[in-house]
Amino acid sequence: MKNKPKIGLIGGMGPFASASFLQILLKKAAIRGAKNGDEFPEILLNSVPVTDFISDTEALPQAEKILTERVMFLSNAGCQKIAMICNTGHILFPKLSTVSGGKMISLIESVKNRVMNLRFKRVGLLATKTTVRSKLYSKAFQNTDVKLILPSQRLLDLSETVIREEIANNNSRAAIEKLIRLTDKFIKNKDLDAVILGCTELPLAFQNHKSDKIIDCLDTLSDSLLIDWMVTKS
Repeated sequence: MKNKPKIGLIGGMGPFASASFLQILLKKAAIRGAKNGDEFPEILLNSVPVTDFISDTEALPQAEKILTERVMFLSNAGCQKIAMICNTGHILFPKLSTVSGGKMISLIESVKNRVMNLRFKRVGLLATKTTVRSKLYSKAFQNTDVKLILPSQRLLDLSETVIREEIANNNSRAAIEKLIRLTDKFIKNKDLDAVILGCTELPLAFQNHKSDKIIDCLDTLSDSLLIDWMVTKS
């Protein structure tokens, strides 16, 4: 079988999003022709109980040390493609890329490329407060004709609440339904082409909300990892 790289995933931030992403990746492989067990890609998922640097950036040095070790571990295991299943973690992406023996696939760049390919001009963002403050997505869309619209403080606070609940697997339907209502209102009031779910927990909250105006970061990253991957029969 051709074009079958070993994929390394750094997850655990949080763990349920990582588990969901693995399922998405396998389902995408099935769509691309995998039927038998030996036809699916080899995937190493390292679910890391890393210090919470999402809300406490003072924990970044310790998180950097742990994640650097994990990138090196996956590289030494022969992973040709490595991805981190966490938007906020991409604060460390430039440093982690320098120690990777495989190709590091950026979740942020994957989302940006999807927005550009869809020719969207006005996109909103839902994410953690740290992701918004660090301007990960704002910087990604610099020098493009895409206007990134940030959420109101109310929407940002609610997003953070839902994200925390998803990390703990404590799914509050009331909070999720409220977030979806406010997101739909955000799209309408700001005349948005779409909204980026810029935290890997948010697709879990929106999984039953089908809309062509939602950009799912997990779905987008899975496509980037399998972009050249297809089962070929001899």
